[in-house]
Formats: sequence, structure tokens, C-alpha cells
Amino acid sequence: MEVRSLFTVPAFPRVAMSRAVGAISKWYIPKFMRRPLWRRVISKLGISEDTVGDDLQSFATFLELFTRKLPTGSRPIAKNEHWVSPADGRLVEHALVSPELSLILKGAPYSVSEILPGGCEADYLGYQALQIYLAPYNYHRYHAPCDMQIISAVTEPGDLQPVDPALMRRSMRVMKTNRRILLHCVDAKQRPFALLYVGALNVGGMKFGFDDSLGASPWQPSERTYDPPAKLRKGDDMGCFEMGSTVVLFVPPQLQCRTQLDGITVALEDFLFADEQ
Repeated sequence: MEVRSLFTVPAFPRVAMSRAVGAISKWYIPKFMRRPLWRRVISKLGISEDTVGDDLQSFATFLELFTRKLPTGSRPIAKNEHWVSPADGRLVEHALVSPELSLILKGAPYSVSEILPGGCEADYLGYQALQIYLAPYNYHRYHAPCDMQIISAVTEPGDLQPVDPALMRRSMRVMKTNRRILLHCVDAKQRPFALLYVGALNVGGMKFGFDDSLGASPWQPSERTYDPPAKLRKGDDMGCFEMGSTVVLFVPPQLQCRTQLDGITVALEDFLFADEQ
């Protein structure tokens, strides 16, 4: 058996392992060790150096390196009405929420009620669902795909199964059972859409800049409404995964998808959907 396949075994202590990795990632690294250590980590994982910047000594912990912000001006976002990717990563699935309220994610059928916490499945009938997988080498922060307002958020506690596409086929109902945070949003034209953030092995933490307490109690389900709504411009930093994970974007049906999306690698500034209305 492949070693990493053990992570999908039901009895494997994934939550305990994720806690341990989280604690290790916060260990303080002495300043004299940082530059050579981070250069090795960047090389070993294949992290793109244009997402890191020159001041490697500023990262005091492994977690700080993984949740780093982009160097100022390094990834400009086009100022138009097109929607961009909410994260760097690989587009592993582009599916339609069907009349039967189901969609296919990585070859496995899910009802929308299984994926989306909070009983909101009917709200996204006919929407496009776009799943973006973030590998360990990807930039780990997520950004606003359009000018938007965040209306409410739902937190659903759960497992921490791997979301690596190669392992998801061996994991039981990952997108249903893993820890999730759902944001209900509207764009500049008041069209509802949603962003779903799914936790994974070693990635118990999901942080949000517009609400420091969101996700702070991952073991308790919760719902909250923002009044007034949290406003963001396209490309604004929204928060980060503590390591890699996956994002599912539920896009209004009126938006026109660019050419075939499945399997391509995207950066957060890449155009994904045209707003022609």
C-alpha cells in the first residue's frame, strides 16, 4: 500500500496529526537559519519564487512562509467586470448543479445538500460549480473573484481527509465529511453566489481577514450574518488556508465560462468567467 493512502483509512488519527503538524508549523526559527532553510523548502516543494519575495528572513515560522502575502504589485488584477480565480491551484472539476440538485466532483456524485452546509441547496440550482485544488506548493491565500459583498457565513465541523485528487477517489465522501466554511455573497449586480472552503489533512485552519473569529471554533457548527455586509473589491485578500486545501466557487448561471476549464492550472489573477450582462 502506498504510504499516503494510510491517511484515508477511517481509523487514522487525522485530526490529531493535523494538530501536531499545526503546532510544528508554528515553531520559531532562529534568524540565522531562515534563509538557507526557506530556500531548501522552496526548492523541495517547487514553490514559485515570485510569490515569496526577497526577504526570506522575515518568515519566523513555517506557517508564516506558507500563509505569506504576495509581494506588492507582483500580481496585478485587471480592472474589468470579468471574474477571476479566487486562488492559485488546479481546476479539477467544472460541473453544473443539476435539476436533481446534484453535481459531480472528482467522479463522485454529491447532492448540493451534502456539499453546502446550512440547508441552502435550492439557492444554487443551475449554478456552475468550480473546484480548485491547492497543492502544498501553491500560494495559500484566497482572494475576491469579483467586486462583492459577503452576506453570511456558515461553519460546518468535520473530518480532515486529504483533498489531493489522487487520493479523493479512495476517501469516502470527502466533500461531505470534511470541515467546511461557506460564504453567501452577492456581486456588484446583486447576483447571489457562494464560496465554499474545505479543510483537509494538516489544514484544520482557515482564516478570514474580514472576520477574525470566523473558523476560530472549528468544532462547533455556526451561522452568522453580516450587517452591514463585508465589502471587497476584485482581487482583495480574503484570508488563507494553513497549508493546502480546496475551494469550490458557485457561479451565477448568467456568466459565460472561458474555454474548457477542467485540469488547467490557474493563478488568482486569471480570467475565468465573462460578465457580459
